[in-house]
Amino acid sequence: MCFKYQTRILFTQFNLPRCYATKQAPKGSRPVGLAHPPDPKTVSCDYIGPPDPQSNLRPYVRHYDENETDLAKKLRLTRIEVEAWNASFWTKHNKRFYEEKEDFIRLHKEAGTEDISADRMSEFYKTFLDKNWRIHMMYNLSWYLKNFDMLTLAFMVQVQKLLSRRKRRTGV
Repeated sequence: MCFKYQTRILFTQFNLPRCYATKQAPKGSRPVGLAHPPDPKTVSCDYIGPPDPQSNLRPYVRHYDENETDLAKKLRLTRIEVEAWNASFWTKHNKRFYEEKEDFIRLHKEAGTEDISADRMSEFYKTFLDKNWRIHMMYNLSWYLKNFDMLTLAFMVQVQKLLSRRKRRTGV
């Protein structure tokens, strides 16, 4: 495995392994239903669910240990907060997009155009993107800042873990 292709994973998830919704449940246990996310205390790693129909984002259920440090708890809660903010943004954005798209199609059908060509739809997409350019720019700026904060926290959690391991090894 080449680390060149693993940078995103290394930077986004310093300390927790991931479990996916498609992972098979152990024999004898009830599989986790997609309508019911698991309890964070019962999963052994982060649970990534199926895409949400409104936001198109995969929701997380964050695992946490009983002996979680204050810094690790702050990181987990920050991740949960940022994921909720992100899902809220994309839910509102997608709702607005589909409403405007339906209006565009309805107006063209009322004008007598039954089939709307790809060129006509591309005009709608461009208009929508131009109209929402400032919103997208502000979202991207906020998204980068929030991710930088989480990356900083994840780095501090890793340093804290390394120092605690070193203390246990040296007995200091």
